[in-house]
Amino acid sequence: MDREEATGSAKPLLLAEMTSAEIGAMGEVIDLVLIPVGANEQHGAALPVSTDTISAQVLAALTATLVGPRVAVAPAIPWGISWHHLDMPGTLSLREETLIAIVLDLVDSLARHGVRRIALLNGHGGNNPALAVAVERAHRELGVPIVTSIYAYTLIANAAEAILGPEAIGHGGGDEASVVLALRPDLVRKDLLIDPEVDPALRTMQQVIRAINGTFPVRQNLVSASGTTGDARHASADAGNAILGQAAARLQAIVEGLIGMPLPEPPRPAAR
Repeated sequence: MDREEATGSAKPLLLAEMTSAEIGAMGEVIDLVLIPVGANEQHGAALPVSTDTISAQVLAALTATLVGPRVAVAPAIPWGISWHHLDMPGTLSLREETLIAIVLDLVDSLARHGVRRIALLNGHGGNNPALAVAVERAHRELGVPIVTSIYAYTLIANAAEAILGPEAIGHGGGDEASVVLALRPDLVRKDLLIDPEVDPALRTMQQVIRAINGTFPVRQNLVSASGTTGDARHASADAGNAILGQAAARLQAIVEGLIGMPLPEPPRPAAR
């Protein structure tokens, strides 16, 4: 593609589509790199196992388009911490230490090329604990001035709740189904979008503990035999486009805030 088009307002700056020389020439222009982080896990009978990766990739690209060539998007990490879905076919899961190592290697690589601000855009809740450790270590051990993990699904769910209602929010629910319908309708079995039956005690306790930033690990097939937890019957491409627009606008404000911040001094190496 023409490089003037790639750096204009109409298209995001995708590192995977650029040559080494082009990336080197853009080095002084790029202020922040987004790294989408997804998962490869079951999303019920109607949605693809790549749902979380698709949403993180597209939200990153939309945001980069809104901000302009000061923001570049790295290739996505397509696997995550999905042990709780392994009882259902199609799920591929990493160990926490594996995801942390991948993130640290990618951040180190970008930092060696002069990138000073890096944001992980995470589409899967199971990744959050490992990514919290990874960004802490990237700042402390690698000396990257600004490195953060942003939970993209919260941006999507918050937008979807206002559009579809709270009952639609959940794994493989109307929020995620609408986003995939807007992006890849060919991957959705619309006839299998359902309002799933869930274990009310387990589901309620998960929600209560997560609301106070706690963790309550449970195998997904025990929460819901279908593997999903949100009412997806009213999902639509129109809703998905509206959800993505609102989420991208919110993320744009966060990214522009990170770019506008002065670069802090890196931490001193820990005493041995």
